[in-house]
Amino acid sequence: MRFILAFSALVFLSLPVAAEQKYSAWSNPDGSGGTTKELVDKLNALIDEAEKSRAADPVFLRDLRALTSGFAVPENVAPKDVSVLSDDFSDGDFNTNPVWTVNEGRFWIEKDWGLRSAITPGDTTAPEPEKKASSKDLAIAIFGAVLKKATKSKSEPTQNTAAKPQVATIHSTAAIANAFTIVFELSSWQPQGRFDIGPFQGTDTGSGYRLSYAPGGSLAIHRVSSRGSSVVKQGASLVPLEDQKFHTIQWSRDSSARMTVSIDAKVVLSTTDRSFSDPFQGIVISNRGGDYIIKRIAVSSIN
Repeated sequence: MRFILAFSALVFLSLPVAAEQKYSAWSNPDGSGGTTKELVDKLNALIDEAEKSRAADPVFLRDLRALTSGFAVPENVAPKDVSVLSDDFSDGDFNTNPVWTVNEGRFWIEKDWGLRSAITPGDTTAPEPEKKASSKDLAIAIFGAVLKKATKSKSEPTQNTAAKPQVATIHSTAAIANAFTIVFELSSWQPQGRFDIGPFQGTDTGSGYRLSYAPGGSLAIHRVSSRGSSVVKQGASLVPLEDQKFHTIQWSRDSSARMTVSIDAKVVLSTTDRSFSDPFQGIVISNRGGDYIIKRIAVSSIN
């Protein structure tokens, strides 16, 4: 920087008297607090004026301009997207490249469609392989039921047989920055349930952000932690996807914590939330009582 100022001083010393009257006094950038870019811009403007008025040797001005070009500061450096996870499930396997781990419930690859999870209405437990019962098994089951009925206390409260709906959850680990982009193609096949997707922090897949879609078109962003779940922003309008077609959903979060969600290139939700300021450790997907297929998914960190 001082080298540039020394050259600037030589320019002024080499100017004729008429040129000295034309230019205003140069302020000391160290005293005025100007940035390097501001100084370089002012110096380049000074060189332009000197060239037009032929106030100094052209070779000297050319050398001075070459010197200032070495201090050029880019005005806007576009954020760089770095892919951290990508899968189109075309290999028919979600256990490798990348690895998806099933937390609960059931997921499988539907050929020519993608990763699927379907929960039939009324299901309360994960499906078990069918097994033919023997006469001995039936006898034991009947005897156990009779014995339980005979020994049950009259004061014992009746059990609530209405079990909670089945949930299927799957996740994949990936180093996701605090600013990210998640793009996926989703197809919804039932008029009930809820689909959740989002980045999680640490080893607990129950902590982070979730983008939730409910059949009929309800969309919302939630923040979830050990203390529970809360709505960050609810979509203002309904965007139903139950047409048995794939729809491209993009969810982005920038460095200023602003989140934007678009469906088929149309923005449907935007909000700002700074609840999570650290990087995320993976992506988690949940099916809460519906039937969903993901054709592809791509996650990028924004650096």
